[in-house]
Amino acid sequence: MTSANTLLTLDRRRLIGGAAGLGGVLSLAACGVRGGNNADEPTPSADDAATGAERTVDADNGRITVPTQPERVVVTDNYSVWMLFDVGLVPVGIPEGTAAPATLPADIHEAIRDVTTIGVPGEPNAQAVAAVEPDLILDQFYPAKVEELTPIAPVVHFNWHDSDSLWHQQAERVADAVNRSERLTEVRDAYLSRLAEVRETYAEQIAASTWAPLSGGPNGTFFLGSPLLSVMRDLGLTIGAGIPDDEAGFVEMSYEDLDVLEDCTVLIYSQLFDGELAAPTAELMENRVWQGLTPVAAGRAFPVHHYGVRSYRYANGAVDEIEAILAQL
Repeated sequence: MTSANTLLTLDRRRLIGGAAGLGGVLSLAACGVRGGNNADEPTPSADDAATGAERTVDADNGRITVPTQPERVVVTDNYSVWMLFDVGLVPVGIPEGTAAPATLPADIHEAIRDVTTIGVPGEPNAQAVAAVEPDLILDQFYPAKVEELTPIAPVVHFNWHDSDSLWHQQAERVADAVNRSERLTEVRDAYLSRLAEVRETYAEQIAASTWAPLSGGPNGTFFLGSPLLSVMRDLGLTIGAGIPDDEAGFVEMSYEDLDVLEDCTVLIYSQLFDGELAAPTAELMENRVWQGLTPVAAGRAFPVHHYGVRSYRYANGAVDEIEAILAQL
């Protein structure tokens, strides 16, 4: 089998931002994921529980001693929620706004809608965190703020805000922190298998098409690019619109620059899980220049729910949606 390092695109830009979404290929919700105890995951032995077994995790805030098998995890950013889903664990504390139904598939929303919120992203409330009695606190963006939580539980910080790490690299670190790396390997292998399947089945369509992802921006602008680019490149899609090979984030452009998309045969844009478009993207769709673009006029502009990739669940959902588009070409 082709290695993960070969198939996963290792460009050096952060994959941060984009619309939320989770895929259905792996159906991890069927594994019984719930906050706190997760019946399908290894649980600490009686000896571990009695001795308070611990291990050390190499984090960006030092070598942190954590429980061997954390069961009650608080996360201070949305991304960690999705990465924990990859390994079958739902946190007991999440930031406000994480469980917004428009940004989640129904099964994931159902699993986290009643999870306790611990403050807005970037402003964790120490009292709210303490109230859920965590045995581990995970953070990827707010080191100064979470440092204040160390009297409550071990804090593991994996710096994503100022790093070149991609989503799958961060997911590996998160999985290690909760001692579930084997589960992540299973999920990653499922992703690699899906990539190979779609690349083989739709080789002709892939070879004959040129793609670009975009979403609406404020005040007559649009954002070219998406974290979804990593999945698109893993599928072997040709990326147009002048997006550099190492581009993984967003480039804000004016409506006046929409003609940059004319070299593309397929365009994909972000859509919420409730079927609606965010207001800036809806405005973009109404623009005459957009409507006159060759791929748009040809009916080859497609909405995608899994536009912001932050976990293998997201990535597999994106593969599903891109496969459905390829089947129409």
